Amino acid sequence: MKYKLLVFDIDGTITRHISSWRYIHEKLGLWSRRAFHYQEDFFAGKISYRKFCELDAAHWKGMRDAKMRSIFRSVRYSKNAVRSVARLKKLGFKLAAVSTGLQYMTDRVRSELKFDYAISNRLSTRNGLLTGGVKINLEHGAKHTVLERIYRKFNVKPREVISVGDSEGDIPLAKNSGYSIAFNCTSPGLSKIADYNCKTRDFSEIYRRIIEVAYE
Repeated sequence: MKYKLLVFDIDGTITRHISSWRYIHEKLGLWSRRAFHYQEDFFAGKISYRKFCELDAAHWKGMRDAKMRSIFRSVRYSKNAVRSVARLKKLGFKLAAVSTGLQYMTDRVRSELKFDYAISNRLSTRNGLLTGGVKINLEHGAKHTVLERIYRKFNVKPREVISVGDSEGDIPLAKNSGYSIAFNCTSPGLSKIADYNCKTRDFSEIYRRIIEVAYE
């Protein structure tokens, strides 16, 4: 095959929700009252990404980690994502997920969809409770910082990689892969540089396009 490794964003791509951080706040009724303003301040350049994450994580201090995991069990995958990913894996592609979201979805993707590798930011826990801290493995717009490590792990070159994402934060994936796909795209910047823009919200379109370019 021309391509060996598939690198996916998670939030808004593999799943229907666009942000793990926002998803939690909406479920707990905190989004419109306070958390929305943290996001506005970050995008306005008033606070750093680290500060934005720390403000969010502080709201959940003392919550049981098990409860947080239960909240994420209700997250729905994109239409036909489960079936399409299984078929791609069966064909021999290696699968990696790179997300600025939280461990609850990367853990699900690794376990349920049998991804070979997944990385995200992680809320800190102690004795089964959230501490209010967060370990930032990936900052907004910095997904490229882990790609070299991933490529070494799977012994592939960038030209042998297909990336799939939906937002501004996935532009680094598109720029550092041999072929890029935009799905449910919310970013004019990503849409402009992607090699292919999906026309539907059906993950089967991603599957078909990958097969077309991998075996052409």
